Amino acid sequence: MHFTLLAPSLWAMINQFKNSDNKNVIVIKLADNKGIIFESFENAVSAGKNTSILAAMQSLKSQAMAKVLVEEGTEN
Repeated sequence: MHFTLLAPSLWAMINQFKNSDNKNVIVIKLADNKGIIFESFENAVSAGKNTSILAAMQSLKSQAMAKVLVEEGTEN
């Protein structure tokens, strides 16, 4: 998930994703207002059932998020 923040102060909330019990989350800060979140799952069914980070990021869209881009892929 690529995102652009209108409020860089939201990084504190976003960094909590990588500190959660979920070990398959990688948060990368590209700039003060840009970043990427990588999540890995065993399969597409598992990914479809674990949407808490996606839902949290989309909930920010109306108040402080300029752009959220979600991409799906497979690990080789």
